[in-house]
Amino acid sequence: MLNLENKKIVITGASSGIGRACAISLSMLKAKLILFGRNIERLEETKSELHGNEHLFYSQDVRDINNFSISINEAVTKLGPIDGFIYSAGIQHSSPLRKYNKEIFTEQFDVNTVSAFETARILTQKKNFNSDGGSIVFISSIKGVVGDSNILGYSASKGALISGARSLAIELSKKNIRVNTISPGMVEDTTMTVDAIKQFSNEWALKSKEEYPLGWISTSDVAYACLFLLSDLSKKITGTNLIVDGGFSAK
Repeated sequence: MLNLENKKIVITGASSGIGRACAISLSMLKAKLILFGRNIERLEETKSELHGNEHLFYSQDVRDINNFSISINEAVTKLGPIDGFIYSAGIQHSSPLRKYNKEIFTEQFDVNTVSAFETARILTQKKNFNSDGGSIVFISSIKGVVGDSNILGYSASKGALISGARSLAIELSKKNIRVNTISPGMVEDTTMTVDAIKQFSNEWALKSKEEYPLGWISTSDVAYACLFLLSDLSKKITGTNLIVDGGFSAK
């Protein structure tokens, strides 16, 4: 039932981290991918790790909705209507409240929340999405579920993504499009985590790992959850936030 062969899947944030892991896993299942990433060099690195050669690549910022729409129109013309969407683009700014300002809040919400729903709006237009329906997966964060210090804007934007996806799930059910979020815990092999370790120290990383009963998770762990939510194995699951955090939030 985990059959995604020839399914057309759009992935944002595909140049690294979770987005790249999802792209690799989906290509192994013979899906046809439309990949978006800001960094052309890292997008090329993703390309080199994929199976198959029918994939499309676009180096652009997801906040540029006009260009995103043009690229999707081009992709649909070449490959056919979209069957699934993984929104994996995201940014995090870490600092105490006293150092926050409107620009910092706005940037995180623009990338983590607003662009997620804007790209979904473009993709789910009748001409772009499979008339039989499909699946949308937004990558949120465990920090959108539980709080933490110094990441107010990030937590708020990821929490908004979870709640907004629930409303979208109800609205798009009329088109048989399922909408879910995945909330990963600390993902060890991402640029965001590497940068956090540089900022806070290896001692911080060791202490953080102790808070995860099963340890930090990998990008592949999140990718496998995405495969499940994109496939018919989850055909009756919508409006759900799937937590993949190694037991962090179970305490």
